[in-house]
Amino acid sequence: MNTLPVPVRPANPVIATASPGLSKTTARAVDIARLHLRDRNPGAYARALAGEHRATNSRQQRAIEAVIASDACERLFMRHPSNGCLMAREG
Repeated sequence: MNTLPVPVRPANPVIATASPGLSKTTARAVDIARLHLRDRNPGAYARALAGEHRATNSRQQRAIEAVIASDACERLFMRHPSNGCLMAREG
């Protein structure tokens, strides 16, 4: 009986190559947000990264802001007037 070889999968998939300061969880969130951007849904990209920005520490927040700058999508965000967190700009 001949069996077909099982395709080899990489041990560690490439995750968010944009910023080395991202944790694994934040990197996955960035990858998912970038999928929205590739699917031409910038609002979902902004909402996903704004939520992740609020939920992380200051080091991760700076890394997320660097990712947003590298994607040239600063126009999709604004700062909250009282606490300075990123918010998705609607409209």
